[in-house]
Amino acid sequence: MAMTHVILKEFYVDKQVPYFINYVKQYTDLPFLVILEKKNGSFVSDRFLRASDLSDNEELGEWKTVIWDRMENRLAVPNGSLGFRWDKSNRWNLDLKTEDGKDLDPVLSFIDMGDETVIVDFPYFGSENTGKISRGVPVKKIKNRDGKELVVATVYDLFLAHTGVNRGLPGDYPEDYDDASRPYTPAWQESITGVNKFNVIQVAKEFAENAALTSGKSMIAMGGGTNHWYHSDQIYRAILNLVLLTGSQGVNGGGWAHYVGQEKVRPLEGFSQIAFANDWV
Repeated sequence: MAMTHVILKEFYVDKQVPYFINYVKQYTDLPFLVILEKKNGSFVSDRFLRASDLSDNEELGEWKTVIWDRMENRLAVPNGSLGFRWDKSNRWNLDLKTEDGKDLDPVLSFIDMGDETVIVDFPYFGSENTGKISRGVPVKKIKNRDGKELVVATVYDLFLAHTGVNRGLPGDYPEDYDDASRPYTPAWQESITGVNKFNVIQVAKEFAENAALTSGKSMIAMGGGTNHWYHSDQIYRAILNLVLLTGSQGVNGGGWAHYVGQEKVRPLEGFSQIAFANDWV
């Protein structure tokens, strides 16, 4: 999570790497819109905005997600979401085009074009106090097919808020990497893991810089260790952030090299010495 924080700050906010931006627009859910619901004076994430929210004319529209297109400055339904696999349109490739072949440019952030900034609550179970963190997120207000106003945000803006990347928005954001009191900074993780915050910053930057220079040839190799823990699915998602944000997944020479059996990582002798208790013999 702290490496994700660093990569977002350094390679998406402070500067933008075109390869990363183009990759996440086409191959991740970061541009898709999420409906926010008002709860106890602030907002919480609800579900993806769907084509069926905007019109009842879209075939399988409840299975088609929505973006904001910068080219036309309006809502758009890009090819490739699940509904296109089954609506017989044969438009299920991840091509950023409209039905009539026009190019789409998904907006990642509403920070410079939003209608307002609202406070969004995110669950956080590392504190004995509130069980949440509250941070500002830029949003747009739209109308659904029945004329009801909906407040929507991009996954990207929610992601930046959740991971605590400070863009000058209101809310409980950390000051910088050295702020150990708020998740998910390098200093915050050091208080939990004991890993020096400077090592986290260095590895995160080098991992991303290598991917930027090689168009995604940064790789994470791991075995099945986290599968022994109850929340391994969440651990996996945190790791996958790194290869997706750096455009490495699906790239030859990059991505996640996952296998079970750490004997493949190092010479068999060192592994078997412990695995088969040879030191007892």
